[in-house]
Parts: sequence; structure tokens; C-alpha cells
Amino acid sequence: MRAAFVDNNRQDMDTLISMITKYSNNSFNITSYDIYLNGESFLSEFSTNKYDIVFLDIFMDKLTGVDVAFELRKTDKNVQIVFCTTSNEFATESYQVDAFYYLVKPFSDSNIQNLIHKLSSFDFELSQFITLPGGIKIYPRNIIYTEYENHKIIIYQKDGNNPCFRMSQHQWEEMICNYSYIVNCFKGVIVNLYEVESKTDNSFSMSNGETLPISRRNIKDINTIYSDFLFQKLRKDMLK
Repeated sequence: MRAAFVDNNRQDMDTLISMITKYSNNSFNITSYDIYLNGESFLSEFSTNKYDIVFLDIFMDKLTGVDVAFELRKTDKNVQIVFCTTSNEFATESYQVDAFYYLVKPFSDSNIQNLIHKLSSFDFELSQFITLPGGIKIYPRNIIYTEYENHKIIIYQKDGNNPCFRMSQHQWEEMICNYSYIVNCFKGVIVNLYEVESKTDNSFSMSNGETLPISRRNIKDINTIYSDFLFQKLRKDMLK
């Protein structure tokens, strides 16, 4: 889980990180995080799909946490927002930006544990979507594979709806390959590892019956990514 902590009170931030680390479990675990001491520095480095969850203090100098939340929601509808504050007066605004949770300072063990419980039962991957040119929304988990042909991207999906749009492969990779289960396996071909039925030394067999080649040049890296994916998927399945 990739997280960002935004708070102008470093002591409060360190306390929150320590408590979340203490109560994290196999279902919810922050693997990497960044720290920002104000909303301006966070927004200057923020990009769509960079984080899975953002912890935002509401009372900060200049931009408040609510201001920051409205700004990030303009480009990222998927990231989960947790507000941190000494008061609940902004509860209405938290609904407007689809906040996941509201942590009241000083943080209590019970409040943090309740947050972790909710996060543990929430499937982040299934809720994430991206917006294509023309305003079409798709869920990356619904993708089987994508193909670049004649300056267009074709997306083959599990529901049979296969949108096609004009975009360079490089631009598409920057948009879609932030998801750990999405892999560029061959020139112009990107696969969703959840939809791989089987794998040989040089190809993936997909859930829709297609066989897709694996680049010889990147075979070692792809093998490592696929092995890590299978391990993480097995761990998730065991915890269900």
C-alpha cells in the first residue's frame, strides 16, 4: 500500500505513522510512504495513481486539508482520503470529496484499530478506475490485455466491451502501468496478470483464450514480476 501523510505538525504525523504501523496486518500494510509538511508541497508532487491512500490534516497553513482534497479529486477519483483533525466541523466537506474515514486528534488506539479494520476489508484494486479520452471510465481489473495498433490502443475486457482510442503506447503505459498487476510483456502488448491462465517460457495464455508473446529481452524481469504477483495473490486468498 502506497501512502502519503500531509500534516504541518510533525509530531502528530510521527504518532499516526507509528500507530498505523503497530496495528497493520497482512490484509492492510503500508509498503511505502511519503511525508509532506504542507498541502502545497504535496500537490506539487502529486500525480494520479501515485498513492493508494492519503492522510490529510485539515487545519494547515494556507491550503487546508479540505482544499487539498478537492484539488486531488480533480485528477484522482480512486485514492482513499483519511482526514485527521481536532474537530469534526468539516464532516460535510469530507463527504463531498468521498473521504474514506475521519480520524480525530489526539489519535486513540480504538480509532486507529477501527480504521485498520475498515481498510483491511476494503478491496482497493477492485474500486480503482481510470478515465479514457472521451470520458469513458474503465476498471483496470476488468482488462484482459491491451494492444497498440495503427496509432490506437485497443482494450480487451472481461465484459466484452473493447474500447479503442487514439493514444501513443508510451502515454498509455504511463497511465496504466502504475498498477502492479499490469505488465508490458511485449512491444505494444500489456497484460493483466489476474487474467493469465498459464505461462510458458515465451508466452502468456489469457482467460479469453488468446496467447500473447513475452519479450525475450525482458523475460527475466517479467518472470520475477509474475512470481511476486502469484505469491501476493496466494497470500490474499489465504486470508479470505
